[in-house]
Amino acid sequence: MRKDTYKKMRGSYGEILFNPVCNFMGEIRRPAISRYKQKIARTLVQKAGEATKVDEHGSWDFGCEFDDKGRGEALNWDLYDMQKDIHSGKWLAIIQVRQYRKMYKNQYGSVRKNYFLLGRNEDDSVFAHSVEAIVVRRAISDGISPIDRVQNWLFDTDYSTCIRQGDVALVPVRRPAKDAKPFLGGPVIIEGSHVLSSDTIRANGEVYALNPKMKHVPGTHPRISGEGWHKVVVAKRKAFWSFSAPTAD
Repeated sequence: MRKDTYKKMRGSYGEILFNPVCNFMGEIRRPAISRYKQKIARTLVQKAGEATKVDEHGSWDFGCEFDDKGRGEALNWDLYDMQKDIHSGKWLAIIQVRQYRKMYKNQYGSVRKNYFLLGRNEDDSVFAHSVEAIVVRRAISDGISPIDRVQNWLFDTDYSTCIRQGDVALVPVRRPAKDAKPFLGGPVIIEGSHVLSSDTIRANGEVYALNPKMKHVPGTHPRISGEGWHKVVVAKRKAFWSFSAPTAD
């Protein structure tokens, strides 16, 4: 998407507008996102909020409830980006989930925010991965795709070069780090469910594999493999407020 398009689509807080915004003369200032994309985004949010595989108790229950003294809380969301994954071709979205809470009549309300990358796994289940707000904000400021920036941030490299299996990726490298030592002990289990086998595995805190193969024990993700040396990278996950728990990828 072009830089100028990203800026025109956004509201005063950087959110993508679902409806046209008019100036005082009744002229449309910014285009609204299409109804087709609105439906996709809403479905992703709904499915992620209903997910049973969460990292901790809690999911998304949007709405608000306040008493006659203004005490209560509200939970809502806004869309910050949408595009298709360059590898899977499935739709992705970045949303902000925002909680406003006021516990006492004369107290100022507090606002807490989480940002999530939403998408679908190979079995069509929806994931919500907590991401860094500043990465999203800087992409918007630069007028480029927050999803592109976030995916590069997740794996600390150009996402287009990755071979991904859920939240684990094989990243091509020329050679292992010099201090990486041979690993003797058979397959390596990554994140408790990704089984890595290879002609040679070397490690120095990071894991490097020659001609790697990886399978996912639950079978949510298909097997992947690569030729040559690869570094095994686990996607970063931003700490999040527990009012909106991310799903397990």
